[in-house]
Amino acid sequence: MPPTLEEWVGADHPARFVRDFVRSLEVGALGFREPALGNEGRPAYSVELMLRVWLYGYLEKVRSVRGLERACRERMGFVWLCGNRAPDHNSLWRFWNANRAALRALFKRTVKVALELDLIGLVVQALDGTRIQAHCSGRGRHDRAALGKALGRLDELLAEREAALERGEGVAGARGTERYGGFSAEQLRGALARVEAGEARHVHPGEPEARRMKCDGRNRFGYNAQAVVDGAGQLIVAAEVVAEATDAAQLGPMMALAEETLRGAGAGQATPTTLADGGYASGGNFARAQAEGREVLAPMPSASKNSGGDPFHASRFEHDAGRDVVRCPGGRELPFRRLRKRRGATVREYRSAAVCAGCPLRPHCTADRHGRSIEIAPWQDALRRHRDKMGRAENAALYRRRPGIIEPVFGWIKAAMGFRRWTVRGLERVRTQWAMLCTALNLRAIYREWVVRLKRAANSGNAAIIPA
Repeated sequence: MPPTLEEWVGADHPARFVRDFVRSLEVGALGFREPALGNEGRPAYSVELMLRVWLYGYLEKVRSVRGLERACRERMGFVWLCGNRAPDHNSLWRFWNANRAALRALFKRTVKVALELDLIGLVVQALDGTRIQAHCSGRGRHDRAALGKALGRLDELLAEREAALERGEGVAGARGTERYGGFSAEQLRGALARVEAGEARHVHPGEPEARRMKCDGRNRFGYNAQAVVDGAGQLIVAAEVVAEATDAAQLGPMMALAEETLRGAGAGQATPTTLADGGYASGGNFARAQAEGREVLAPMPSASKNSGGDPFHASRFEHDAGRDVVRCPGGRELPFRRLRKRRGATVREYRSAAVCAGCPLRPHCTADRHGRSIEIAPWQDALRRHRDKMGRAENAALYRRRPGIIEPVFGWIKAAMGFRRWTVRGLERVRTQWAMLCTALNLRAIYREWVVRLKRAANSGNAAIIPA
């Protein structure tokens, strides 16, 4: 057996890589706070030690504080990293909970290191989201009626307790601790307020920011985790979590977040082509992307597709903005009729019963007695330009790369890393956990490069393997 602990941990061991990575950090600049010394008698552990434990834990798929506590006593890599000191689970949790913003900033540091190691191509990136079940139970039905019933029962319990206090039978200090179904009155009122405000139809009182969504094929409370992945080395360059079940509103914010992260990492004004799936496709998104000079490849929105080759599909009608008419496939012109509201946007409706009355193609076009109605949205020209762009062979070939870039990343997180449910509650903590997962994935790619450079530097004596 090796006579020393150093020989148990080889030169290219991931624990040594984590130590080198943490050494390259300026933990104070990232926002990490030194632990405050209290009177509880607990030992104070340095920021660097706690950070090494958490990062190595995520690399080794050990994410619970009690699992980390055991690993620091029993697993050689952890023992080596900790110098034979074993932080307890309370200390580990306090560090994680007190440094959530700094842990999220750590993800951007991995992007900076990967960029300096030429692991990011800055040419093509893929965007997608995955829905992950929340920590709370997915079986409770907490709609307006259920929440109102629970609050009513809590009021009854409160009245009974006050009556008992008046009779001298209760405990005076217990007032305000009433719970029903495991939830306090404050939690139930907050959940009911979100439902009444129209934020959601179902809210879990113990985790009111979570929303009902499809998580692994089941309708559960969850959060929508977003990621932008570079096409060269499959490094994650932007990560975020939202409490919305759909991706429709995330295209612009995620591209902006990726640009901000890359710019902060030293990439300048890089604008890679973004490959997004159909969940992000909308005329409004395409119009904004074109106005901002961002290159996006994505399928056409469902309503704008003409998969069956219908000669009278709405896309076959030509809009003449100068004359303010719409020309149908039969050559007739529909005049402007009125403005209408559609999903928060103002669209122009073109329609005329008189124009359609004598048209020989009417039976194939519409059965409406008022004639065919065509709506032109403000982003109609943007949709046309996007359709033309997606029709080019080179763009179609480039878009086919999208699944191979980003789907394996979600596969690694859910299958290889075994992460299918958040282990913390609340959107801010969930965002921190997602940033840690993405940090771990980026560190795996950087570790592979670190091993290659370590071998090259073995004879040269160059120790600057990870850029400072």
